[in-house]
Amino acid sequence: MIDAAHATHRWASRKEAIAYARVGATTMNHLMRDGRIHAKKLDGKKVLIDLNSIDALYAALPDVGQARERS
Repeated sequence: MIDAAHATHRWASRKEAIAYARVGATTMNHLMRDGRIHAKKLDGKKVLIDLNSIDALYAALPDVGQARERS
């Protein structure tokens, strides 16, 4: 469990996060909806996205050419 008092977040606006991740608005919406990136709503309207969660998502992606496990 993450101790909120010691957690480091790099919050960005939705527009900034889209540019940072180099994805489109629809992909960003899907990543948020699926819980693959950490996002919060401020005042019920403005969306803030943790850039560290984008970094973590990208770090977990398989390398190109890496064999996928079959289920």
